[in-house]
Amino acid sequence: MRWFFLFTIAIIFLPLSSAIEIGEVQVEDGKIMGKYLPAGLEGKISCYSGGKHILDLVYNNDSIEISLKYFGGEIERILERNPFLKEEIEKSLMAINISGAAYEIEYAGCRVELHDVPTRFLRIIADEIVFSNLNYTIKKVDEHTIKLRKDNFTAMILCEGKLAIDKNTIFATHEIMLISFAYQEEKHIEDAIKNKVLGGEITIVSYDVKNGTDCISYFGNVSVTPAKLEKGKIVLKVDGDEKAGGKIVKINLGKNVCLSDEFKIKFDGRLLHEASNLEDILNPDDDGIEPEYYLLATKQEGIILLVSIPHFSEHLLSIEFIVENVITKTLTFLSAFLIVAVAAIYMFKK
Repeated sequence: MRWFFLFTIAIIFLPLSSAIEIGEVQVEDGKIMGKYLPAGLEGKISCYSGGKHILDLVYNNDSIEISLKYFGGEIERILERNPFLKEEIEKSLMAINISGAAYEIEYAGCRVELHDVPTRFLRIIADEIVFSNLNYTIKKVDEHTIKLRKDNFTAMILCEGKLAIDKNTIFATHEIMLISFAYQEEKHIEDAIKNKVLGGEITIVSYDVKNGTDCISYFGNVSVTPAKLEKGKIVLKVDGDEKAGGKIVKINLGKNVCLSDEFKIKFDGRLLHEASNLEDILNPDDDGIEPEYYLLATKQEGIILLVSIPHFSEHLLSIEFIVENVITKTLTFLSAFLIVAVAAIYMFKK
């Protein structure tokens, strides 16, 4: 009887403990901290604008440090000896935007964008970007792509401009994106990013628009933002550059949704057809002008919804799902168990 009780409790509470999470960016003493931000990356990233060394991002095990290098010379040394003065000056000079899991800074021609989500993401826009102090296996995939690998950590660096490697130092120009995924299906998603068909993504963990969602734009100015979040229904606004061609949008729904749940996915009010497989959805132009969807289950991050959008302007994507109450499911299970038990007792008595 005790084991039956423990089993029942596990059924009730186990699904509640396995939900996707996003972090909340925090800055203390010049250090940027979060749940996913360091992302297994260690090393230094230096940004240059107009031929001048502007800032450094130093990735440590548990945080990221940003230091300005624009002052130079004696002023830089004075500021290093006075952390409080340095912090106040940097605050007054840099445009900093922190919104839940997203962190953006812009200063002297350099722009840095970080996201504290399972899709570990960094974007830097600058004239020149240099990665140094890297202790990784570095492989150049093509003219604009590099893979980093160390133990169980892998990351992909995509560059809009020139990309070069000199031993353990990487040189890039114009814009880079560093992306690292935590699930086995990452190879397919990496290929979609490399081929510029993944336009953007959104992570949804609660109905709180500010702290319960995080949006990343990849290519074609594609943006996926919440229009309406309520229990049982999610409405997203999808916008993009109509000249960019077909793109896929990625919606991370987490572990609080199951493949067995009933979904209704609509695009501008019309029900979408499901793609035949993952490879099919990753080709947004193979079905003419008809959008499709595909549900991908991952062990680490739960359910991911991929939607192919062959043409862009502004669209509304709605996800209606029926997630039965966990207690109702449990009572249904217990009722079925009791019926079987009573039937078994009756049969044995006979």
